[in-house]
Amino acid sequence: MAEKTIRLRIFRYDPDLDDSPHYETYEVPYVEKMRVLDALNYIHEFYDGSLAYRWVCRASQCGSCTVMINGKPAPACKTEIPVGTTEITIEPLRFFPVIKDLVVDLEKGYRRFLTLRPYTERASKPKRPEIIMPEDIEPIKELRSCIECWACVSICPVIAEIWNEYAGPISMRKLAELSLDKRDILDRVSIALVEGMYHCTTCKNCWAVCPQEIKIPEKAVEKLRAMAMQKGLAPLPPHKVAIASIRNYWNPWTVPRGQRVRWAKDFNLPTKSETMFFAGCSPSLLRSNLSVNVVRIFRALGEEIGYLGKEERCCSSPLLRVGEIELFKEMAKANIESMKKAGAKRIVVTCAGCYKAWKEDYREWFGDYGIDVYHISEILGNAIRNGRLTLKYSPANDMTVTYHDPCHLGRAGGIFDPPRKVLKSIPGIKFVEMSRIRENSACCGSGGGVKTARPNLAAMIGSRRLEMVRETGAEAIISCCPWCEQNLEDSIKWGGFPDWKVKDLVDLVVAALVVGE
Repeated sequence: MAEKTIRLRIFRYDPDLDDSPHYETYEVPYVEKMRVLDALNYIHEFYDGSLAYRWVCRASQCGSCTVMINGKPAPACKTEIPVGTTEITIEPLRFFPVIKDLVVDLEKGYRRFLTLRPYTERASKPKRPEIIMPEDIEPIKELRSCIECWACVSICPVIAEIWNEYAGPISMRKLAELSLDKRDILDRVSIALVEGMYHCTTCKNCWAVCPQEIKIPEKAVEKLRAMAMQKGLAPLPPHKVAIASIRNYWNPWTVPRGQRVRWAKDFNLPTKSETMFFAGCSPSLLRSNLSVNVVRIFRALGEEIGYLGKEERCCSSPLLRVGEIELFKEMAKANIESMKKAGAKRIVVTCAGCYKAWKEDYREWFGDYGIDVYHISEILGNAIRNGRLTLKYSPANDMTVTYHDPCHLGRAGGIFDPPRKVLKSIPGIKFVEMSRIRENSACCGSGGGVKTARPNLAAMIGSRRLEMVRETGAEAIISCCPWCEQNLEDSIKWGGFPDWKVKDLVDLVVAALVVGE
């Protein structure tokens, strides 16, 4: 039997000798459960002793061996090479100068990190060993597990654009840890504010690559923002307007409450049903065709769907993201209570932000409230698979499309396959993928309150995503989040990109809708 092998395409560059970087490919013996570091060590020992890379502990405790593996930062010692893999690409961490090959100079990062005084500052030196109670450790336990591998920095969409203005996820994590440490006397929240705390899009890319799975957006950034609110240091002026609007109008854009239900005026939807549609602010006010099309889909399926109408409030995800906790809790509780009164057993949403709020955030704050939550892409995927929904060719769908994974639906919610399966089932659609997809998908730039307070930053991040669209040759960008779609459209104009169509998945489905027998 022939020996199994795997090819490693490795970035090579010695600034003292080479004019430019290049890649070299090595073929090494493969065994099951082999780690990337094992392959690098084999190359170094048997093929090329000049290959430069870092490693120390081999146990994912020091972070020194972290490199880009197929475009995603990860510790080489922890990353198994899956069975069936034929080739992987290994590159140095992004955003740092290359010393040689896979070894980067982390000085820029550490210098920035050290300006934060990343250690416990005390009023006086303790005279005896301190007793720290378990309840004091619990809030910072997850945050202090960081191994400083710098993976989070190398994947951060904000760092890619304005590292000079944003200290990055590793620093926000440390500032949150110290702010929750009762021994520390510095005002870490003010430092976080100066270091760009409100630049974070809460895209969860940092969490997705963290070897310790630290939830930096929720446990660090949003915690710091909430503490800033409590101290009267926040919100930012545009966020203040949005918060007041949500309090008074139940939406972020000071639109009168009555306009929220205009899209539903021709449907005569029941206000009580076991299946309830939570339309949300964007699908009600900015892209109301989405809400209309969701109802059309359910009627094509022969299913009743209810709608709260004037009782529907903002899901309050924007409040939680910017640190307005009390109003978030008030609005979220009211939404849950309204759905319970409506007799809901399942809620269907079409907005990624609403999905994360109902599916994850509400349960994080209030526990299991006894109602299932589905994104419309899940409903569509199941209906097509079960033969309850068939789709026909429509000239409107005769195009090449690519799919953008919304951060709060994909990484946060784990919804990757349903939208793709639906797209592939639509006649006329030619589906192509971008270079970064699924768990490693690039952020569009709109989340975390960034589009509201820093629209230019949102457009910068969105433009970087659009460069990936350009590489595919697609004519249209499809997504499952109206806020992503809005920012991608704005970024197309801001960056002078081709006039790509930006559409929601439900729009394509309705154009091709035929009810199954």
